[in-house]
Amino acid sequence: MSEQGQLFYLMGASGAGKDSLIRYARQHLNKPESVKFATRYITRPLNATGDQNYHAVEPVKFDHLLGKGHFAMHWMRHGCQYGISKKIDIWLDEGKGVVINGSRQYYLQALKDYPRLHAILIQADHVLLRERLLKRRRDTPANIEERMQWAKD
Repeated sequence: MSEQGQLFYLMGASGAGKDSLIRYARQHLNKPESVKFATRYITRPLNATGDQNYHAVEPVKFDHLLGKGHFAMHWMRHGCQYGISKKIDIWLDEGKGVVINGSRQYYLQALKDYPRLHAILIQADHVLLRERLLKRRRDTPANIEERMQWAKD
C-alpha cells in the first residue's frame, strides 16, 4: 500500500493570484506525474479572462452532482456554488500531491475533513486586487466592493 498523498489547500481573496500560482506550478514541476491539480466545478459561465481551470455547470447540474455524492468539498460564495470532485481522494490514496484552489470560508470544514491538509494563504495588496477584479470584467461594481470587503477580513 502506498503512502497517503499530501493535500495543498490554496486560499485567498479573488484576484490575489491563486490561479497564476497554480499555472506556474504546473509548468515548472520536476515530477509533474506526482502532483494533481483539482478542477473546480462552478455555477458560472466559462469566460475569456481569469480562471480557466474549472468546469462551468448549470445550478441544476451542480445540485444533481451534489445529490449523487460527486463532491469531496463544496461551498457557496458570491452567488456561485463551488465543488471539488471526490477524485482527490483517489489521488491522495495513490500517494499523489493534490492542489486545490479552495475558499477561506470553507477552510475549517476542509481541515475537519482532511486534517493533514497544508493550508496556503495567498495575499496581495488591496490596490492590486481591485485592479485585477476590474480587469477581469466579470463582476459588477457592487460585487467588486463586496469582494474587497471580504478580502479585508
